[in-house]
Formats: sequence, C-alpha cells, structure tokens
Amino acid sequence: MIFHISFFIFSLLLSYTDFTRYRIPNITIITLFSFLLIFGYLENQLFLYSFIISFTILIFFVIILIIIPKMILGGGDIKYMMVIALYLEPIIFPLFLLSTGIIQLFFLIFYQKVLKRKVAPMAPAMFLAVIVSKIFFAYGIYTF
Repeated sequence: MIFHISFFIFSLLLSYTDFTRYRIPNITIITLFSFLLIFGYLENQLFLYSFIISFTILIFFVIILIIIPKMILGGGDIKYMMVIALYLEPIIFPLFLLSTGIIQLFFLIFYQKVLKRKVAPMAPAMFLAVIVSKIFFAYGIYTF
C-alpha cells in the first residue's frame, strides 16, 4: 500500500514541478526510486521484468540521444519513465506507452495551438497515462 501511495505522492510533485518549471529534479526522482525499491521489496511488488524494461528504456534513449542530440525530450522524462517501469506491472507497460503517446499528443496540440508554446511538459502526461493504464487493467478493459 505504501508502495502505491509513495508513487502517487511523488508523481504529483513531479508533475507539478514539470508543469510549472519544465524541470524534473534529480533528487525527487532518486527519492521516488528509493521508495519504490524499499517498499516494493517489503510489499513484494517488484518484478524482474520491470527491471529489464527499465534498463531497456535507458539503453534505447541513450542511443536516441546520441543519434539526435537536439531532441526535445529531456533526461528527467527518461528517468521518470524508468521509474514508472519499476512501478507498473510488466503486462501493463505497453498500454502505458500507448496512452502516454496519445495523451502527450493532446498536450502538444494544446500547448502549440492554444498557448503558442514550443514544448509541453511530459511528466503530467506520463502520470495521467499511469492512472489510465491502471484503471483500464483493473476494470478488465485491457485484458492481455
């Protein structure tokens, strides 16, 4: 239970910080990661495949950042996605990626067309995608 509560509290903080400052503080990511490891271990909520997915995300984005160094996606977003990979069950992660893409698309359209800004915060979209993914899985809408 504390595993889930700590994730949601820190994710709200990260989303607010990214929304207002377009930054994801490393100390918050490290604290969230530590809480998830400690309470995930104590509550038996960690999966081996979650670690593999998290490491794969790291390798994938490092390669992308080497190929395209001027990419808008920041390091904080990548680290937050790695932490989300630890939090979510591996079966839900594909739904999370799909819903993140759709939600971020709407964020970008709103920010570029309505607010006339070039970038949009990604952490709130990822947090909202986690909530959507968990709800879809809990109610049997996503049944894989």
